[in-house]
Amino acid sequence: MSPVFKSYLKTSVALMAALAAVLIWAALAHYRLPYSVARFLAVPDFLAVVTAAVYACSGVIVLLRYTRSANGRSDLFLKLNRRCEPSAITSSPARRRTRLRRWFARHTLGHDLIVGDWVEIKSWSEIRTTLDPTGRLEEMPFMPEMLAMCGKRARVFRSVHRVFDYRKSRRMRHMHGAVLLVGSQCDGASHGGCEAACHVIWKAAWLRRLEPNEGMTHSAQTPPAQDVDLLRFGTTPPCYSCQLTQMHAASQPVADRSILNFFRPLIAGNVTLAAFCVGRLTYLFNGIQHRRGGDSFPFFEASVRANDTSQGALKTGDDVIVRSSSEIRATLNDQFAHRGMGFETDMLKYCGRRLRVQSEITKLIDIVTGEMRTMKTPAYILDGAHFSGERQLFNAQYEPLFWRAVWLRKEGRPDSMASEDRACDAASEYESTGKGLKSVSTDALEPAIATFERRV
Repeated sequence: MSPVFKSYLKTSVALMAALAAVLIWAALAHYRLPYSVARFLAVPDFLAVVTAAVYACSGVIVLLRYTRSANGRSDLFLKLNRRCEPSAITSSPARRRTRLRRWFARHTLGHDLIVGDWVEIKSWSEIRTTLDPTGRLEEMPFMPEMLAMCGKRARVFRSVHRVFDYRKSRRMRHMHGAVLLVGSQCDGASHGGCEAACHVIWKAAWLRRLEPNEGMTHSAQTPPAQDVDLLRFGTTPPCYSCQLTQMHAASQPVADRSILNFFRPLIAGNVTLAAFCVGRLTYLFNGIQHRRGGDSFPFFEASVRANDTSQGALKTGDDVIVRSSSEIRATLNDQFAHRGMGFETDMLKYCGRRLRVQSEITKLIDIVTGEMRTMKTPAYILDGAHFSGERQLFNAQYEPLFWRAVWLRKEGRPDSMASEDRACDAASEYESTGKGLKSVSTDALEPAIATFERRV
């Protein structure tokens, strides 16, 4: 039994014992105390039982999530929220929403768009009227990469009401009236070829909501070149400006105790009710773990160094398996980073999963300075691996996660192949230079030579 699982189990057992104690107390109070006293304690006892039951459920949920992860199955939160993924939204028919929900959306999100809605991106001439001289609306840039979408239809898959400010405050912030659309990602063509592949943020003023069977009112238009000069602001080196660098200016601080923060993800449709409950229960469990000094979920297992980390560079289309948390932990320093790139806790949900390399990242814009940075060690984007936002109370940015090659293993390449690789290296050295004779006996090299000949 791993130390992490022991930590979860200990807390879960304590929570269940607390629930049992509360139930026993409530029963004794009802049957043993005088009627007037029992009636006075009825409401507090009921609240205590409900609270204890919720915390006990949080322990059960975390144990279930850990067990699924240990068995190589998909994370429970990701599974329950699969209906809100872009691929699922695209393949499902649009649904009509009630007027009440639209009303709540307008007053809490700044627009009446719900996940799954069809929208039409307005023509460039219409969008142009909403922009200031620097090509922004409420400090959010309309980037040149977005022009190709003008006049087209798309579906909403996130309401961007809660974002993380990577640039200045390093805190959660609220963004008014913005959404993400399926299939709308920045290709960096006008920003020095940035390869971060961020999802483009669309302000509601640039969109027109369509009913499920409603046709388009405008055809796609190619704007004349002389009319898009204002969009060139921030597209020339050495300092670039894009939606991500403007995130702080285009958002406002989040009210710490606003009840709206609790319900906005459900109103927008960013998460299903089941996934929402799993996320909130896990959050409660992690709060208890933090207070008692235990491990939060998810957490790294004890570090174990993998044998086959020298697999070389990956390429687009390669099928890979995300290594276990213990193998990944062995590659990280005390700041949980590998060669300057941090490993996000949210990435632990994908350990053991089979995924495909979507693209390689060698350069991207520095969010703080706006300068283009070239990566000494390339990173990779995996198809279907995005930031879920669960640990940040359902952050809606849905950015792709960046992976180092050392955190991945090519599918079909088991750990045992590492010994063969070393054998081939030794045999190759022996064959070409004879250096191996000084430190390795001929008998020891015979299996290596045989392996080398078989594979060559």
